[in-house]
Amino acid sequence: MDKIRAAQITAKALQTRKKYLGTAPHLPICPYALCEAMGFDLRFFKVPSFEGMYVAELNKVLISAERPEGRKRFTCSHEIGHHILGHGTVIDEMLAHGSDNQEEQEADFFASMLLMPSSAVTRILNRYQVSAENLTSIDAYILSKYFGVSYKAFLIHIYSNLHLITYRQYQNLNNAKLPDIRRSISGINTKNQVFKIGSWWDEKSIEMEVGDIIVATASLSIDGPMILKETSTEDLFIYEAIRPGITRVSDGDEWSCFTKISRYKFQGLYQYKYEEEEEDEE
Repeated sequence: MDKIRAAQITAKALQTRKKYLGTAPHLPICPYALCEAMGFDLRFFKVPSFEGMYVAELNKVLISAERPEGRKRFTCSHEIGHHILGHGTVIDEMLAHGSDNQEEQEADFFASMLLMPSSAVTRILNRYQVSAENLTSIDAYILSKYFGVSYKAFLIHIYSNLHLITYRQYQNLNNAKLPDIRRSISGINTKNQVFKIGSWWDEKSIEMEVGDIIVATASLSIDGPMILKETSTEDLFIYEAIRPGITRVSDGDEWSCFTKISRYKFQGLYQYKYEEEEEDEE
């Protein structure tokens, strides 16, 4: 993609954020909320070897419930890109490697710039107090969760699009194993997402699935439904998402944010994604 086309797509991504969400380019967004604000019928459903679909005639976006949450959010942004860039109805199948199709490459670039604008990445590196050249695999994983994307998508973006790290850095980070990273952060062997949070995490919710884990730098207070279970150790403050719903967590007076938990591999309309489960009547 040439620089002129890249600049045009970046401008469209930033304009889309501002028009429908009123969000400044230095802040992260939720692509599902953007999809809803744009008037799309957003639905998650189970289809093998399927990533997502944009149906222009029906104003509909379909996302595979089977993919990891970071992939789903990137796919949602990718489908929005197809709409904004005028590509028409598109079915995106699961591919082992990136597509050579120009429209697919443009939609991927749009999604990256929509979710991770340059100013947002620069800001969070400063708040997290790490420079790009000193990023470890743990740092990159933690920051990928802040933006709601996969570890790999974050690495590709800061290397290929923003040019913040060298090819050698990219290769070294890309070779890290996710199970090892998650265990290093949480002390637990888990296949679920791990969110390490602190006072630097602001201006956005923690968006999880049942089974995911929060690792905090201080003990958290929960103001709302008890949808998190504390399993802290002597060294770590750990909270496991145990049921769907929305609650508020804080570490006292300095920091707080909402936590949204969905069912694991949720299927259905987006507006029901974080709906609390009804308790069985005795």
